[in-house]
Amino acid sequence: MIDNKARQTNSKVKRFANKGLALASTLGLIVAFQNCSQESLVSSSNENENPAEVSVNLPGKSSESAKVDFVEVPNIQAASSEKISSSLSSEEEGEFRLVIAVESGALQILSHSNEVLDKGCLSQSDLQELKTILSGSSICKKSADAEDRICAQVYKPSYASLYANEKRISLGEERDSCGTGKIDLCGELSNVFKAYITHIKQNWEHMSCE
Repeated sequence: MIDNKARQTNSKVKRFANKGLALASTLGLIVAFQNCSQESLVSSSNENENPAEVSVNLPGKSSESAKVDFVEVPNIQAASSEKISSSLSSEEEGEFRLVIAVESGALQILSHSNEVLDKGCLSQSDLQELKTILSGSSICKKSADAEDRICAQVYKPSYASLYANEKRISLGEERDSCGTGKIDLCGELSNVFKAYITHIKQNWEHMSCE
């Protein structure tokens, strides 16, 4: 009688142990799969998040591209910045330039004499958006219109400039009402980039380096 009970007890223990091992093995496989998936996602994200080089195709030369090192944003209103306004004289107040390093996302506010007035950093999402817009994009130059067309002498400053291959490319600059020789990103990317620049101009004071 005792032997029968002992055998039944041992049988239950073995079945419980086997179930426990199976459960542990299943959990182990699930955890391992999750870890592999997470590592794969992180690796993929890091590879695509910060491309080593951002280049644009130059107008009229489809085979020639230029690496973009900096983006310059003109007409920055810095009067609302306490840090800047406290260090400027009344003669120096006005509009300034914001320069973004495309590779790192570091930004600087520069005075007319190239003095660094303030610093900041793009967020990771803003930096990635900038690189996505510029990477692989093309620069288009508006062709001259017919010679008999009358164009008023109206000047419209650029909304941003790219520093590529040690040259400055002024985007959106117009020297007459016909837009003769106007240079900008091709197609709808020009509007996308303008909206991005507007976002930077409106929010740069909150873009601190963490």
